[in-house]
Amino acid sequence: MQKLFRALDPKSNGSSNKHKKKQQQQQQHHPQEQEPQPNGCNPISVKPLPSCDKGCVCKDCGRLLTDKTVQQQHLSPSVGHQLLSVNSSNTQQQTHQGEGGRESSCSALAMSCSKEERRKWINHAQDQAFAWDFDVFDFGHRTQGNPLISMTIALLELHNLMEGWKVNRQTVENFLLRVEAGYNFNSYHNNVHATDVTQTAAIILGALAKQVDEIPKMDVFCIIMASAVHDLGHLGVNNDFLINSRHPRATTYNDKSVNENYHIARAFELARTNKGCDIFELFTFDEQKKCRQLMIDVVLATDMAIHFELLKNFNSQMEAVPDVNQWEDRNLLYRMIVHLADIANPSRPFGLARPWAERVIQEFCEQGDKEQQAGLSVSPFCNKATMNMPRAQLGFIDIFVKPTLQAFEGAAPEFIRMALQELENTISEWKKLEQAGVKMPAGL
Repeated sequence: MQKLFRALDPKSNGSSNKHKKKQQQQQQHHPQEQEPQPNGCNPISVKPLPSCDKGCVCKDCGRLLTDKTVQQQHLSPSVGHQLLSVNSSNTQQQTHQGEGGRESSCSALAMSCSKEERRKWINHAQDQAFAWDFDVFDFGHRTQGNPLISMTIALLELHNLMEGWKVNRQTVENFLLRVEAGYNFNSYHNNVHATDVTQTAAIILGALAKQVDEIPKMDVFCIIMASAVHDLGHLGVNNDFLINSRHPRATTYNDKSVNENYHIARAFELARTNKGCDIFELFTFDEQKKCRQLMIDVVLATDMAIHFELLKNFNSQMEAVPDVNQWEDRNLLYRMIVHLADIANPSRPFGLARPWAERVIQEFCEQGDKEQQAGLSVSPFCNKATMNMPRAQLGFIDIFVKPTLQAFEGAAPEFIRMALQELENTISEWKKLEQAGVKMPAGL
């Protein structure tokens, strides 16, 4: 399983002529880094656009689309969404000149629904905010494709962080609208996954709160927001693919935690370069520095390449100081919370764990197809011909999920015991499916 995260050797392809051919294929694959469109759809043959001079509402994901290209992307066969024409009264668009003179708008991304409907979504999220059987897939449909902003605002409200604290409510909403729109239509790394991780991190935080005297509001805010943005703009491929295909993002971040560096950098770019989106504007200078550093550290900790180092350091600290209430520096603790939240879905009830497994396997196989198209070796666990979903899940649970849960038991015993119990049931279910000969998700 460790090979899943190793870098492939780009020099292993033989002669210089073959290497030259490979470079040409890679250049065709991504000639230049482009600003990702909301939801990351690729413009291909599309159905005729409806009359959307004032903008269109995507009936399937509930987003307001004012750009013709983005509207066409939503109508493409690979996405298959329906658009409805809207009047100018459906939105209040306030544009401004962003960095480099590029026109941008925050409020133009506003969800096309009434305040009452949005309030209903947030209330539902609050009712389920700490439930381990929370069905995030159903919630995604309920919110018309806007689960992340709904859950994140619900959690911020529950922690009294939206009113009478250090943030402006409208600014937070503006920022989260852009974040949600910045998640691509990947099989796994999408806004639904981000919602799942954010809710999981809140559950773990709640369990931790019973073991410590206090968790500062600033820390809670940073963890919730870092969870929400932790996969922002993900392209549906891992770091090895970006490095080996010589993707511009790998060049920008020097092959170091490429995805993770991009996610957090993009989040701060959204906040800093878009009018009405700077969620840190009311913080003091020192508070901004502290919050930024914590969010960076937390998101970078989600890189699976550092999993074993992170787990080793956490176990060492737990052995040295078993009472987490005595930890003077909680940075490692917070990094572990979001990392655990990121890999914890196998410990959900199996009715939720299985759909997550099917989605991640699908995305792996899609990466394998892209590797073949780019002339790269197909990565381990990305090969449809050799994929065995139950076996892959059992291996991931044994090597990554279970040891991480066990390590965190001293910090959040109530949650961990419940999650481990669900995990044992999931292990049993995967063994049954393996014995039944199931190898791939239906349709792959």
